[in-house]
Amino acid sequence: MLSIRSAKLQDIRQIQKVEKEYYEGFSCPEETLSNWIMGLSENFLVAEEGGRIVGFIFFECVNEAAALPFVHKLEHDPEGKFVYVSEVGVLDEFRGSDVLQRLFDRMVQPAEARGRSAVVWVTGEKGKHDRTEKMLLLANGFKKRENVKHWEAFPGFFVDDHWIWVKGI
Repeated sequence: MLSIRSAKLQDIRQIQKVEKEYYEGFSCPEETLSNWIMGLSENFLVAEEGGRIVGFIFFECVNEAAALPFVHKLEHDPEGKFVYVSEVGVLDEFRGSDVLQRLFDRMVQPAEARGRSAVVWVTGEKGKHDRTEKMLLLANGFKKRENVKHWEAFPGFFVDDHWIWVKGI
């Protein structure tokens, strides 16, 4: 049975395993994940089935609908009006299931209650993870807002195919 809970430091290795599969070989440095979990564990949700992490979502509240680098220090502002999805992932065998939708719903519920105005999500066009995210975004009424030119997805790696998607809440 699938359950959703806040991430813990001991989850980092499993989260990195999900990342490497989801992002086709890439995962955040352990230090970045550790800082995110220690600094904002209630905003780092994992989907777990049978003791195994099968998906996750990490989000921050910000005041601008702009793209942050994929690997970044916490940008969270407790009063921020936007919910920014910093990272998400799901194991291949759970693509097409409701795991990402359930993580998304769990993220949005408290955001609505706290009066946030919108969810901001950055995704590209080329990778299998981009296609998975795009299906979720379209199903939930997100709108493409702007192309992010020469976005530093992670240190030293720049892309031009990513878009900022926004959905009011």
